[in-house]
Amino acid sequence: MLHALKSNGEIYTSFKYGTFEGERNGRYFTDFIETEFIELIRPVQGLRVEKMWVTRDVREGRCDERWLNILLRKEDLC
Repeated sequence: MLHALKSNGEIYTSFKYGTFEGERNGRYFTDFIETEFIELIRPVQGLRVEKMWVTRDVREGRCDERWLNILLRKEDLC
């Protein structure tokens, strides 16, 4: 995704909030908390966290689930 972005372009992504990694209901998930996600992208040159926030799931019956939302920005490496 980094290579597809123009300079100063943004990427939005979200993950279930937590530290679980593995299969749930036949699908593979990687959950994140803020510190773990920052460590994951630290080695990626030219990408920085613009904004990070946690929201609750709005779907019925899932009000206990939270999501880590992240806005990343591509920076020039000049």
